[in-house]
Amino acid sequence: MKYLALLLLLATPAHADGFAALPYAELEATPHRRVSFDILPPATEPGHVFNAPLRFDGLSIGERLAGQTCAETVTAQDRFDALRGVPALPLGALAGARGQNLAVAQHAGFGSNALFPLGPRGATSRGGRGEGAVALLFDEGQWRLGLRLHADYADPLGARAPRGTITLRFWDGAGRLIAEQALRAVSGVVSMAWQSDVPIRALTIVNTDPGGIAVDDILYQTAPATG
Repeated sequence: MKYLALLLLLATPAHADGFAALPYAELEATPHRRVSFDILPPATEPGHVFNAPLRFDGLSIGERLAGQTCAETVTAQDRFDALRGVPALPLGALAGARGQNLAVAQHAGFGSNALFPLGPRGATSRGGRGEGAVALLFDEGQWRLGLRLHADYADPLGARAPRGTITLRFWDGAGRLIAEQALRAVSGVVSMAWQSDVPIRALTIVNTDPGGIAVDDILYQTAPATG
């Protein structure tokens, strides 16, 4: 149900016929690679703080892509990273400022380690963990990919600030925008996956949600669809 609700909130793709959302479980059911961040020892927040891009087999993770700059969006609730510009060639994943790049920490919502993009307030502030930008750069173009995202915990009393927006941008190997999707943040873990007729080389994510975001279980290099 959460997957279906999310689809209703997705913006229309920027262009790119053949770009579409699909069930995350469909990718899990085929051969794939997964980044789960559990290769690191569990650590409470701020956890393991990295001032350089993270490197996995076939995937680099940074704050932004080469050619982009990191600006700041200020709302009534908090301060957030905002990415400006388009990727430059050759594509590269760049780190943010010291203490404002990425952290990996134990996450109660996922029940495991997860990636926290660090925002302008930095790793030492609770208001800086999850408010940052994150860029996923794949060594090869991906026809299908997926990830799980947590925005905030349930708020049954309705006492928290209004939910913010999460914006995802998908880029091809020439640094051109394939699609852009904006969704209203929802509580709990949301599993998302996509397929594209234009191979996806990079995905950037920014948000303005007061609770910030965390990312886990990135699926890529999936088996091609047949039939």
